[in-house]
Amino acid sequence: MKVGLNRKRIMDGQRRRLPLLLLGTGLLVGPAASAEPESPPWPWPQPSRDVYQALVVKYATNRICRLEEQGKCKEWDVVKLRSYNGKLVGPTIEVWPGDNLHIQMDNQLPPEIQPPPPDPNIPHGFNTTNLHTHGLHVSPAGNSDNVLIAIGPQRKFEFEVKIPADHPAGTHWYHPHKHGSTAMQVSSGMAGALIVRGDIDEVPAIKAAQEKIFVFQQIPYSLVDDPYEPGKQANMVESFQVFIPGRWEQSGRRTLINGEFMPTLKLKAGEVQRWRFLHAGTMETLRLRLVRESNPEVVLPQYQIAHDGITTGRIDEVQETEMFPGYRVDLMVRADRTPQTYLLVDEASPADRSLNGQPETRKVLARVVVQGRSPVSMPLPDARQLSKLVPYAPIKDEEVTGMQHVVFDIDFSVVPPRFLINGKPYDPHAPPRKLTLEAVDEWHVTSSQFQGHPFHIHVNPFQVMLGDGKDIWKDTIFVPPSQTFRLRTRYRRYIGKFVMHCHIQDHEDLGMMELQEIVMPDSGGHHPH
Repeated sequence: MKVGLNRKRIMDGQRRRLPLLLLGTGLLVGPAASAEPESPPWPWPQPSRDVYQALVVKYATNRICRLEEQGKCKEWDVVKLRSYNGKLVGPTIEVWPGDNLHIQMDNQLPPEIQPPPPDPNIPHGFNTTNLHTHGLHVSPAGNSDNVLIAIGPQRKFEFEVKIPADHPAGTHWYHPHKHGSTAMQVSSGMAGALIVRGDIDEVPAIKAAQEKIFVFQQIPYSLVDDPYEPGKQANMVESFQVFIPGRWEQSGRRTLINGEFMPTLKLKAGEVQRWRFLHAGTMETLRLRLVRESNPEVVLPQYQIAHDGITTGRIDEVQETEMFPGYRVDLMVRADRTPQTYLLVDEASPADRSLNGQPETRKVLARVVVQGRSPVSMPLPDARQLSKLVPYAPIKDEEVTGMQHVVFDIDFSVVPPRFLINGKPYDPHAPPRKLTLEAVDEWHVTSSQFQGHPFHIHVNPFQVMLGDGKDIWKDTIFVPPSQTFRLRTRYRRYIGKFVMHCHIQDHEDLGMMELQEIVMPDSGGHHPH
């Protein structure tokens, strides 16, 4: 095994652990970079290495707060959930550009109780799994980021993901993506952060800042008859009934942060920290705001520097960060110069901005304590340095070679409802949407009047065309009801089959997904949809 500068082997979760703590308005202000970035002036690690991570998929017993009182848990529930390595959240994996990531998966879940149904869009195969490295620009084929394979119970499989040497640094994540069981497994806590290290980490003000990772999850368990232990009941995620709109709100439960209920975070007076927010939940929108406990009208600003693992080249000051499932936002936080206590709050969301089309109430997620009477002096990053690190040039009108159209819709005229893209449910045997390597497409993505949907496509990120210098690169974007977003993307480096879908994961399992294939320019070509 070769080890590069400042690098370590990650094996069976034994590695240097970043402090795990907390908190992304979706789309920001400020001018977009207009040219390819210059080579960064900081040291670049050499050479590549092999990085190993073991993931054991199994049922595990943990605790989740059921009833809180004055910010503390009063009563706990014991839960039995599918997990990675027995925890409520998966281990953090770190890689550098050029690394070879080996994920050794051991599926120890019990055998399936029911055979697969004839309709692939009926939830099924809850103990069959696979892996998606959400946000990585890597191959979708073979044993790389291939979500079309299935790892059955009592089976082992090794994923090998080659991180290209020019991969941008950023915050990503991994989770199961087996059609029919994705929502069940992710909502049980099977998700973890996947960090690509690189140039932005060497910006002096960012390098000096303590880093904290926040994996946000909603785990919608219910008390059911344990299907694997007759005669016993347990708090489990075993039925799609838990995803019925309104159920999560009625439960009164909170979003967990790194598997914790209401953690307390500490900053020194005047300290600047780097926070990586990752929405790995399935049940609600997050509108994250830092408000003073003694006076909620006082808001601590957030300074956003990256979305979905892609450096913006700006430092955008916002009062609130809005996140939908799949979103990641990197930001800087600067504490007051006097001791204060703040609350990290998920503000109320109206129906048109909520995940399931129903209003969501305000919830406190964490306490943030600023302490120390001798403040430190720490700067925010220099926007001029960040502007050199934008990984993708804007896509100009003259570059566009084709158009693609996506309409998310739910057909309520039948029981159960049908979840559709362009009027059709997912069909694994249908010809894929053909896309051509090195082509540049503009996608028009529309949500029907009933509900908004987060659009996510694998492999290649896209530029959200907002106009007025506010365009931004992402891989997941919420499209509100009855609205259409314009997105542009280049198909670079990789060919093969992958998927595009709604990132409300129960919608995905129920049919709101479509197969894509990037092909060589001379192999049948580009077919606009």
